Amino acid sequence: MEQAGFEASELVMETGFNSSPVTRGVLFRAVKPVAAVIRERIKPTGAEKREDKMEYLLQRALDLGAEKAKIIDTETVVLADWVRWKCQYGCPLFEKDPFHPPLAPDAASTKRVLGEYIRAILINGPNGQTLTEAAVRLEGEAYHRGYYKAFALTALAPGGGAASAPLGPSPAPGAT
Repeated sequence: MEQAGFEASELVMETGFNSSPVTRGVLFRAVKPVAAVIRERIKPTGAEKREDKMEYLLQRALDLGAEKAKIIDTETVVLADWVRWKCQYGCPLFEKDPFHPPLAPDAASTKRVLGEYIRAILINGPNGQTLTEAAVRLEGEAYHRGYYKAFALTALAPGGGAASAPLGPSPAPGAT
């Protein structure tokens, strides 16, 4: 554990899960100094309420480069199957990377995941790279503030124009 940069490692318990006849499953607890510093820096205070945390994350999105940031109810996101077809029959990026069909999630699976969330933060701006970086940083900060299901996905508009990157399930593919 020390070779991997962890300190104060301790054996917590044997898990009973053995992956082979010669190994035994164990649970370790350890501290990685860099992660501890990050957690301490963004640790919420006892007085910080859940709404305050969301407002903080909205402001952080703007600080990280988003032009707009808004809390949305995930039930307001509309998903449609036709969007995937539009990409399949006309988008030059179809089958080119995991961010486009057929490798990207379809509308049905996106709808199922979206149903596991109540709210999301939608960020918007003209620079897709900046929004992607902001979304990833925001996901980490949200996690460390108690939003353990935080998950960032980005969606670029056709032609590389303005982009949106929600914290939580993406409204794309299939979103309108």
